[in-house]
Amino acid sequence: MQICQIAGYKNSGKTTLMNELIGYFFETGVRVGTLKHHGHGGEPDLGKPTDSRQHLDSGAVMSGVQGETISQFTLKMPLDLDELVQLYSSMPVDLLLIEGFKKAAYPKFVLVRNSEDLMLIDELSNVMAAGSWDTALLDGLNVPVFDLHRMQENLPWLAAYIRRCSNE
Repeated sequence: MQICQIAGYKNSGKTTLMNELIGYFFETGVRVGTLKHHGHGGEPDLGKPTDSRQHLDSGAVMSGVQGETISQFTLKMPLDLDELVQLYSSMPVDLLLIEGFKKAAYPKFVLVRNSEDLMLIDELSNVMAAGSWDTALLDGLNVPVFDLHRMQENLPWLAAYIRRCSNE
């Protein structure tokens, strides 16, 4: 399973890039798994009360539900990134795209919103490329750069970077 991170601060375009990459890889037959770091504090919203949610509320540490085409699991326990990646590796996934977890050492694209965010490019490890909605911020960087406004045009080479630089 190949792994690529999309890192950056809130409102930098991470989810937009994730969704575009997911669609691109889906169209080419790549089975994509995704993992998002809930970096806003608290717990993720589990949605409306369901039987599987009631199981968790009653004390289950893991609850699952099987539908016609979707299987869903919820774990009521903290797992670190390595444990989560191990879980994904046991599934039929070709590529894991991770949104967030900035400090992890996987190959990553870093998205910047402003000049203050540029320090991420030097502070984070395994930066493959940097992107922004404001391309003037990207001038003079020592990594390949891309314009988030030209996403469709950039997807083929971003995908190639992921295929070439991701760990197997």
